[in-house]
Amino acid sequence: MSKLSEYVEISSFNENTSLVQKGNTVYVKKRIPSELSYIYKILFDNRHKNISDIIEIFEYEDITVVIEEYINGETLSDILSEQGEQTEAYTKKLIGQVCDGLIFLHKHNIIHRDINPNNIMITKDRTVKIIDFDISRSTKKNAASDTVVLGTVGYAAPEQFGFTQSGTRTDLYAVGVLANVMLTGKMPNEKLYGGKLGRVIKKATAIDASTRYRNIVEFKHIFTNEVDEHTAPIVKVLRCVPGFRTWTVWKILIAIAVYAIIIPEGILFLKWSMVSAKNFFIMLAGEIFLFAVPLTLMTNLNNAREKICGSNALVKAVVYSLISFSIGACIIASILEKVL
Repeated sequence: MSKLSEYVEISSFNENTSLVQKGNTVYVKKRIPSELSYIYKILFDNRHKNISDIIEIFEYEDITVVIEEYINGETLSDILSEQGEQTEAYTKKLIGQVCDGLIFLHKHNIIHRDINPNNIMITKDRTVKIIDFDISRSTKKNAASDTVVLGTVGYAAPEQFGFTQSGTRTDLYAVGVLANVMLTGKMPNEKLYGGKLGRVIKKATAIDASTRYRNIVEFKHIFTNEVDEHTAPIVKVLRCVPGFRTWTVWKILIAIAVYAIIIPEGILFLKWSMVSAKNFFIMLAGEIFLFAVPLTLMTNLNNAREKICGSNALVKAVVYSLISFSIGACIIASILEKVL
């Protein structure tokens, strides 16, 4: 281990935080209360790409000095101030990385408790880094409430104000607020983002922690529509199937109903189409109109709904699907009348 004196101070942010240099490398030096040193020890022993690296820890009688990596980038707060509201695609990508960092923290029993734009750094290669663990804590199974009220106004969950104990869903609340601010520039109680993402945010920021998503993993999958190493194998397979890709309940129910019809009907299709080449192509056309077109539009496969329907996409998709279904039903009925 190096000596603390080897880190030469360059500039000071405040009385507890400064920039230091050792050799040609710049670091951040922080003085923290000794009772928080266990969190930094966990982060020193276990590193993650979305968490700022802890380089060294120096423990003294009543204070602990931590040397952290210096992150060359911007805070999310600066980006939002300069650019304003963000696109859904960028928000999903950034929030996904924040979730990955929190999944790692929660795995090691650490609650950040202060997720907000000032504590999210974006590096030059657009990697998210969660910083500032000065009010983090581990979960306490037998505690009824937090002993100290801490957190950034607007992003702090209700339980951080002393009513109940903060837990992993506390960070979930803050991530939901963060997502809404990125999309609208406002807190959820001022202006909630619309559509599916708005509904996801509303659930994530529920006043009652028990009604939020179970954990960050569940929230990430629903908010970003991504699968990763945290996703169960069966879910990975299903997320590749039209109707199950977005994990939206109504789409799943429609898909199940359609597949319950199309699979046995498809078996009969192979049998009937063998009667003649003409029957094969007529039946194929019928199948496309009856099932393929409605399923593609209603599940929005590869954004087909927006590409085909344009404005008022959902309403037009329903109309087009009904028309297509009717045409397909007529085609198949005509061929079945000849075959049967």
